[in-house]
Amino acid sequence: MQAASKKVLFAVGLAGTLVGATAASLYIHFLLPQNPSIRVVRQSDISSSSAYAFTDPLISVTVGGADAVEYVPLQQAVQNYIAASQAQRGLSSASVRFVDIEAAEGFTVNPDEQYDPASLTKVPLAMAYYELAESDPSVLSQKIMYTGKQDLDANEQIESPVQLEPGQGYTVEEMIEHMIRYSDNNAEQLLADHLSQIGQLDALQTLFADLGIKNDPNNPDDTTVQSYSLFLRILFNATYLDRDYSEKLLSLLSQSDFSQGIRSGVPDSVVVAQKFGDARIPDSQGNIIGAELQNCGIIYYSDHPYILCIMTKGANVNDLEQVISGISQIVYQSMQVKFPST
Repeated sequence: MQAASKKVLFAVGLAGTLVGATAASLYIHFLLPQNPSIRVVRQSDISSSSAYAFTDPLISVTVGGADAVEYVPLQQAVQNYIAASQAQRGLSSASVRFVDIEAAEGFTVNPDEQYDPASLTKVPLAMAYYELAESDPSVLSQKIMYTGKQDLDANEQIESPVQLEPGQGYTVEEMIEHMIRYSDNNAEQLLADHLSQIGQLDALQTLFADLGIKNDPNNPDDTTVQSYSLFLRILFNATYLDRDYSEKLLSLLSQSDFSQGIRSGVPDSVVVAQKFGDARIPDSQGNIIGAELQNCGIIYYSDHPYILCIMTKGANVNDLEQVISGISQIVYQSMQVKFPST
């Protein structure tokens, strides 16, 4: 694992051995095993009240004996649904990462398949800005002008009705909100350019290096459900950004106006902090022959929040939205049975 430049990565191995050294901030990466049972203690376990709604920092971890088959039935149900969708909905590939956050247990379907992250990259970009803001909050109040000369959202498969106004200036914080809530490509490009303008071009790459995640600008189609789920886990744990900025970003993700996919697979009353990304698949001549749709989020179900990351390839985005929604519904209903809400 690559050494962190500022934050320290902390790994929990299969035997429960802790590897690494403490620093101002920790990131605890669970290697979700097939046999040990991991018990986590969080801030909420020792606090009677909290002003935070989206984060629950980690305090300690214990490892003991295990139930190896906890989520095998759910995994099988998801695999069966994927197989049926390949026959009925033109699905060519799907990968799923599910993590029961409180139990630190879960499963992965098709873990090695790689995808184009597309707009999923907006989350680490926001994280890079909030990391800069921890030492210099004024970075969020800096102004960026949107001229409107180039509209990067014009040909999107999934486009929000909320757009930046040409000729309008926005603070970095307002740009981040547009980028996350409305998946605004113009805001993303302007924010990426602004990093260079303020001499922080390496901030995003530093984030990936800190977290030990591969980020090759020359090969963007290398994202897996496991690698991307990492971002959601560290935001929930508040172990990279401080708790206030982790909370802020998850709150923005919960306000996403993308209502399909994971969001449509659970009741409206359940809070979902999520991000989607869509891409077109070209052939060797540049002709569009398919689509990708990725959707990853934290579903705040009762006292048992869980991470669900789904990445898909197929004939068209509309069918992929339905596939993701179906998987989300299967997982949610399984959690209802396992942990009936009171």
